[in-house]
Amino acid sequence: MSMKERDITHIERIKEELNFLQVILQDKNKETFLSDNIIQHAVTMALITIGECVNHLSEGFMGKYAFIEWVKIIAVRNIAAHGYWQLNMEQIWQAMEKDIPQLKDFFDSL
Repeated sequence: MSMKERDITHIERIKEELNFLQVILQDKNKETFLSDNIIQHAVTMALITIGECVNHLSEGFMGKYAFIEWVKIIAVRNIAAHGYWQLNMEQIWQAMEKDIPQLKDFFDSL
């Protein structure tokens, strides 16, 4: 699989996860999110998958779009995967409101 094909595969998976986040959080507010462990786990799994896919994007792709905070996306994945108890769900909610829509807009534009 060429570098470009690999990027396309990971980009499509990231888009799927971002769409999933949009659907699962539709009509949810902060209180609902913070009180629902099932939604928190689903969101966390999507973040892990997004971070894992980002970690496998080519350096060329990430360099072309250096304004995206790739390192932070991967860091969230690492914390979620290896130190779940360290996640602050208030911060995750903030990311869902602010960062995820921007990331989704970026990937939808590709």
